[in-house]
Amino acid sequence: MSTNATDNTNEQATDDNQAQRYAELTIGDDEFVIYDRENHQAWIQSTVAVTIDEYR
Repeated sequence: MSTNATDNTNEQATDDNQAQRYAELTIGDDEFVIYDRENHQAWIQSTVAVTIDEYR
């Protein structure tokens, strides 16, 4: 794990491919999966989903 992790959410993705790399699925009524389309082993499942702006 990197000790220099950063959150670059203020930066907009300039490459359309990068912007389309991540996707979301709604499974069931209250479950969500966000996944990396290039690395199928990278995904997060949650019962709560908020936008970055709501989180701040």
